[in-house]
Amino acid sequence: MKIRYETLILLLFICPLWSQEQIIENQLSLEEAFSLAVKNSVQLKVAMFTAVLAREQTDILKLNQLPGISTGVTYGYLSNSDIWTPSFSGHRTVEFPHVLNQFSLQAAEVVFKGGLIKNSIKKSEQEEQIADLRLQKNTEDIKFLVTAKYLDIFRSINQKKIYINNTKLSQQRLENILSMHKQGMVTQNDVLRTELIISNLKIATLKADNNIDILNQQLNVILGLEKQTRLIPDPAVLNLPDEKLTIDDFLSEARKKNYEIRIAAAEKDISNTNLKITESDRYPEISLFAGSNLQRPFLNSMPAVDIFYNVWQAGVALRYNISSIYQVPRRLRSGNTALEQSNEKQVLAQQEAGLSVSSSFIKYKESREELDILTDDLKSAEENYRIVEKKYLNQLALLADMTDAINIKIESEIRLTNARINIIYTYYQLLKSAGMLE
Repeated sequence: MKIRYETLILLLFICPLWSQEQIIENQLSLEEAFSLAVKNSVQLKVAMFTAVLAREQTDILKLNQLPGISTGVTYGYLSNSDIWTPSFSGHRTVEFPHVLNQFSLQAAEVVFKGGLIKNSIKKSEQEEQIADLRLQKNTEDIKFLVTAKYLDIFRSINQKKIYINNTKLSQQRLENILSMHKQGMVTQNDVLRTELIISNLKIATLKADNNIDILNQQLNVILGLEKQTRLIPDPAVLNLPDEKLTIDDFLSEARKKNYEIRIAAAEKDISNTNLKITESDRYPEISLFAGSNLQRPFLNSMPAVDIFYNVWQAGVALRYNISSIYQVPRRLRSGNTALEQSNEKQVLAQQEAGLSVSSSFIKYKESREELDILTDDLKSAEENYRIVEKKYLNQLALLADMTDAINIKIESEIRLTNARINIIYTYYQLLKSAGMLE
């Protein structure tokens, strides 16, 4: 009775732990994985806040088009006035009202500054555009990363299936070899080598399973899923794309959509705007102002009068920075250098995008041709395996020949599976290079 009680207590502790580590299988299509990544990726959230901050900065700068308004209230103590003669030989004290009150309202608006305000807003809008482009580029990068992890999981799952299937075949073959060994038809060495083959296949299966766990954990972090979630890829992802676009079509799309090219173009626009902002310092600043002051006491008489009085003013203010005469030319030279640099960066971005699209297109075409070749190779490997196995069971071939046939068959199956996956990977890589991974 005591043993049963202890067993029950042990089960009560183990069951919750087991339930916490229970694997949650989740079948997702690649598009569904994209949606989860865009929704939950921390990297994208950071980029999104950057874009929001850029828009808010633009809104703040637009407020500079409005007049600046300020007001103030003063309350204090006013002392009596001490008066001396010019030679300081005579002195007297004049009584002043001791309560000081002042209410003021001031307004001013810049009406001309060489286009500084307009160009500052324009620059902020261009920076906002770059922030949005970087957000879209980060989204594209995240989608491609998800694609790579998704396909790696698919690859590892298929490899595991291949290893398990070949383990079963090897176990069946071991039973035949054991039967033949009892009859004295084969040696103990054949039995041991077959057992080693099975052992190696089990180790390969274990490694594939561990790779699946590692890849799932990495993908779960990107998708925002629970740690125990194990992804079951959608087989439809391996449907070969019916792509009819030529290399010229992809290059044309890249010139319009590649994010690096678009960001470089936006940075060039900012360099031009910076020149205009620098140029604005050559012009005077003209502003309108108005104000009103209600004050107590009246101090422009002797003695001071304890009354409220109001004075208002309005007019035009002109200010000119004389140092801009020698500062602006140097700053313009620096700005022109930055513009030339941005021109070269744009050319470099176009060249790199073109090379990336060309190499991705070549790799994509290569992967499709490789699939055709490896399909024929697998047929040959399976036929070779069937012939050698039959010969071995009839004692017309050595176990070494059988081992080679097994290894060739397994390698051909894995290479064919990887080739199918590689077509999808290179296709998405091509879309990314052209800025078409949306």
